[in-house]
Amino acid sequence: MERRTNPPWAAGCSTLHAGALAGYGAHRLSRAARRTCAVIAREHPSLFDLWTWQAPLTVLAGAFAGLLAWALPAAALRRREPRSVRVLIPSAVLLATLIALTLVHFAWLGTPLGVGNDTNGTCPPDNVPPWWPGWLPA
Repeated sequence: MERRTNPPWAAGCSTLHAGALAGYGAHRLSRAARRTCAVIAREHPSLFDLWTWQAPLTVLAGAFAGLLAWALPAAALRRREPRSVRVLIPSAVLLATLIALTLVHFAWLGTPLGVGNDTNGTCPPDNVPPWWPGWLPA
């Protein structure tokens, strides 16, 4: 019988915090892209506007997506598997999920289509900032 040295909730709490930090990073990346391209948003956002709730919703989505991405493979792996497999596979799924969340958030909210910008031609009409690498999707 294997003796636990950490509390059973330690990995879940760490994963929840990592997902929340990734969500915050995704929000900051998208906000930097909108500011670089001077995306013209509504002047007076309402309480029910998406831009008002974007930051807390992104942090919550990142936290729970990260927790779910780690917990599902961790629960699927049996105790008979080696410890390295039980740690490596959920960690890889967590990392891939958080990267995908960041890229989707950037493409959807960081470079909004159909919204004008105020940069006099320094940003293209698709609002992808010049500092964004061309090999990454946007």
